Amino acid sequence: MANNADIIKCCREKIEALLCGETPASVEIPDKVSPEAMELCHACNRLISAQQEAATFLAALANGNLEIDPPPRNQLISPFKQLHASLRHLVWQTSQIAAGNLEQQVDFLGELSTSFNKMIEALRQKQSIEDMLRYLSNHDPMTGLYNRLYFNEELARLDRSRQIPSSIIVADLNGLKQVNDSLGHESGDLLILAAAEIIRSGIRADDVAARIGGDEFAVILPFTRNDEAELVLSRIRKKEALHRETSDLQVFISYGLATAEQQGGMNEALKLADKRMYEEKTNNKSGMSHSLTSKKQKRKWRN
Repeated sequence: MANNADIIKCCREKIEALLCGETPASVEIPDKVSPEAMELCHACNRLISAQQEAATFLAALANGNLEIDPPPRNQLISPFKQLHASLRHLVWQTSQIAAGNLEQQVDFLGELSTSFNKMIEALRQKQSIEDMLRYLSNHDPMTGLYNRLYFNEELARLDRSRQIPSSIIVADLNGLKQVNDSLGHESGDLLILAAAEIIRSGIRADDVAARIGGDEFAVILPFTRNDEAELVLSRIRKKEALHRETSDLQVFISYGLATAEQQGGMNEALKLADKRMYEEKTNNKSGMSHSLTSKKQKRKWRN
């Protein structure tokens, strides 16, 4: 029977080697050994095997390999299992952020969480600023309608597409200069806002309404026949008439409508719609003097 003292010495040397960072070989168990010594040898070998598993796992973790799964039932790496799970979740959150989801928040990993959350907040602010700049580059800041730049880009895009026929409505707010001169620019701004809302409320979801000048508006109606566009214009006119009936602010708008029947004809349609708008404006000019004032102001002037 093997000497228990020799077995204990061998196991002690193996454990000391582990503590020094070495990877010792397993304990060779003699054929004849006491049950206690055999159990000690098995325990020492389990410790050596667990240390080897832990070393392999931790080396992969240190190299950034999070695809490796932690060895099961290995208590030596228990603290690192949670770290491994947290890092994998952090990688997933990072991929979500890269995809544009800035709603992520990290509440683990201590100082790393604080830095990570600061980065997310900075990205949110940057995205918010970019969204605002993108909006301002495409929209009129006063009315919220698209601006002239976006209108021109959309017109060119539609001109290249095959969405034929497509129509254009051009609208001009009557008497804005006179209102600015007689009642002030604040009243003129209210007139512009009212006209923009009238147009916006009368168009369809896919139509593109833009303020293309101080008192000029335009609407692109993609893939819309002339008769369909006439229905949209009729609805806008009704919105305008209703506004005059229900508001002290009197708004009068001149309109022109044209339809491009072939690809590449949008610019010609725009010119024709503009021409028709000016024809309507000229025909109605004599009756537009009342657009310069509100109902209250006209009553005051009558008295």
